[in-house]
Amino acid sequence: MSNHLTHILQEWLKRKTSHEWALGVVANTEGPVYRKTGAIMLLSDRGDQLGMLSGGCLEGDILLHAQRAILKNESTRVIYDANEKGGLAWRLGIGCGGKAEIVIHPCNSANHFLELEQLHQTLSAQRPATYSLNLEHAEATISASSHASSGNSLNTTEIFNHNNSQWLRIDAQPRPHLVISGAGVDMQPIAALAAQLGWKVTLVDSRQANARQRHFPSADNVFCCPIDELPQDTLAHCDALIIANHNLNMDAQALKAAQLSSARYIGLLGPAARREKIFALAEIKESDSKAIAGPMGLALGNDLPESIALSVLAECHAVLFGSSGQPLSNHYWN
Repeated sequence: MSNHLTHILQEWLKRKTSHEWALGVVANTEGPVYRKTGAIMLLSDRGDQLGMLSGGCLEGDILLHAQRAILKNESTRVIYDANEKGGLAWRLGIGCGGKAEIVIHPCNSANHFLELEQLHQTLSAQRPATYSLNLEHAEATISASSHASSGNSLNTTEIFNHNNSQWLRIDAQPRPHLVISGAGVDMQPIAALAAQLGWKVTLVDSRQANARQRHFPSADNVFCCPIDELPQDTLAHCDALIIANHNLNMDAQALKAAQLSSARYIGLLGPAARREKIFALAEIKESDSKAIAGPMGLALGNDLPESIALSVLAECHAVLFGSSGQPLSNHYWN
């Protein structure tokens, strides 16, 4: 299971009535920490842990606090400060040097399960949602996101005051939607890795020998049809499109479809010379086209399908989440 909020909630729903639950959220951070404000985790009285609020170093202690919150039906707030000598984080041996404030609420029918069912329904429908959580009392609200058209795959957060209480607003985003045009064997690692990241994965290929669900067991949908015959909202609600049919005419058709899509990353398989042929067949000038990554991927080395999948999705991930794709050490030491 991925740690995307949609998947966490989906797994929680399966066990919702068989256990007692608490919700943990990162309410505030200072300095270097593994998870940022807005990270959510669900914990049960029987020891279930869905999601992560740290790199694994705090979860055991968070579970103990969650089980107490469930038993007493009371909210609690815990601060882990790695700079506080003798404090809990220091005793746990955490060396990141940061500070994290965790709020834990009982999550039960009395507080409408903190509106998590509705949040799951909204995200599962690939719609963003504004989830507001009271940081002092176990209550929450959900509404349509004001960032629905921002094109940002990151959850954004804000602390605000309402009715004499402090609240955390999370503009929660649905899973990034990747459409792959071309269902050859080389796309299997890309589809599998994208699914492991928690992304929604759709494959389309008009060749019956390729477009088979059993070849892509982790994909959400596999369509056997030309790309321009996909269900109407598929390309209108996708974040990324990979074109890899190994066929010039089919790739040209996909390139045309890409121009009308909502994709913020469009990757094209093959060298620069092939790219020029595809643009010519599609009768599209590169100057008039959406930005195309072609050849797609980062220069990571190796030509194994798994390595290519890592290369392509690393580039795609950086675009969708607004990052440079540069080494993190550049940010810390230079």
